[in-house]
Amino acid sequence: MAYEYETVSTLSAKFRDGTTTAVRESAAARQAARESGPVFITIAEDDSAATTSDERLQAGTPRSVLEGIPVAIKDVIDTAGMYTTMGSNLFTDNIPDEDATIVKQLREAGANIIGKTNTHEFSYGIRGDASAYGVVPNPHDDSRVAGGSSSGSAAAVARGIVPVAVGTDTAGSIRVPAALCGAVGFKPTFDLLSTDGIFPLAKSFDTTGFLGTSVRDISLTLDALGLEGFSPTSDHADDLVLRRLQGNPALPAELPDEDEIQTIPDVIDAPDIFHPSFDGSTADFRTLFNTIRSREAYVLHKPYLASESTRRQYQPLTLERLDGDADSTDEEAEYALARIQEISERYLEEFADVDILLTPTVPIDAPPRDEEPGEGSEVLVSLSVVWNVLGWPALTIPYWNPGDPLPKSVQVIGKPGRDADVLRAGQHLEDLLAKQNQILSAS
Repeated sequence: MAYEYETVSTLSAKFRDGTTTAVRESAAARQAARESGPVFITIAEDDSAATTSDERLQAGTPRSVLEGIPVAIKDVIDTAGMYTTMGSNLFTDNIPDEDATIVKQLREAGANIIGKTNTHEFSYGIRGDASAYGVVPNPHDDSRVAGGSSSGSAAAVARGIVPVAVGTDTAGSIRVPAALCGAVGFKPTFDLLSTDGIFPLAKSFDTTGFLGTSVRDISLTLDALGLEGFSPTSDHADDLVLRRLQGNPALPAELPDEDEIQTIPDVIDAPDIFHPSFDGSTADFRTLFNTIRSREAYVLHKPYLASESTRRQYQPLTLERLDGDADSTDEEAEYALARIQEISERYLEEFADVDILLTPTVPIDAPPRDEEPGEGSEVLVSLSVVWNVLGWPALTIPYWNPGDPLPKSVQVIGKPGRDADVLRAGQHLEDLLAKQNQILSAS
């Protein structure tokens, strides 16, 4: 299914030259949100922010490149005066008094919050198929799931409703739905962006991030928030050393020049050279992650689970998972955290000579909606959860194979604090993939 897209760059340019206005784009985005079914839970009615943006734009005093840009917010993130439901009947009437820190930052940059996107209940699921507000369909095949837990944010971007949306990522909850829906998704280094005002799933891994129409949009957004080093650049990032990890294979290589790219395998396929740091198995990572996630989620929800009246408000899948977490212990979680610290140090040593890693984001296409809720969840996070455990930044970039309506994706990973390098490499790779599409279209 074809959608029309505006990027942060193109919209910002149109605002500056008077081709369109923030009020007009806000109205269009909110109307598209209303027509998107369960993609949005709440749509903003107050358009005063867009009006103020137009006044600043006309005066030549925009706050940033985000001035007037429509942005959507995952509905586990507090928005003052706007419902924040966590995708649950437990919080149907919850209206926060204050914005989450990330929302404050966006508003201060001039962004226009147009609504709250659907989410897997309490962010506790990777398929996005358990929400009190319905299942978000995949934008390219509505018989399939959009992925989760940031399902609505991914679909809102992939449908062209907004160029940028905020999500959260605990095991892949930005990158997996981005991959399944065909959006760019970025999970920064753990703690780069504040999680204040965001309902947690597992505080040891919860990460605030963005979904966007392009890698450049993500970079522009981070730059607009005042983070240093994220201004988009035309540099090809050829000085970054890359390795491809897919099971055992890994290959030290320079990122190829645009003139050398012919097909996607030129970028992500390579001779199989074993690297001892990555043995192809993520089972240990998932075990450590599940131990900590289970304990932290259960402790948070325990007060709500004590009452039958509140238990009935949960979606069945969420309740089943939380009940299964009841046997978790603090001692097990503390041991797992200590093991992660040891593993993290070893990985930094083993990959000391590598700047960028490439993997697929997910090993399968978007699963059918009519499967059992939660079916295939372990497979969907098998290539993403590793980087939550390690706290490394990871970026998902979509691409399409000829004749296939469903997107595929590449995951670009860097070491902690090297977020800008990840986005530089990602922008270069995105350019290469765009060139391949031109080659395929002309052939």
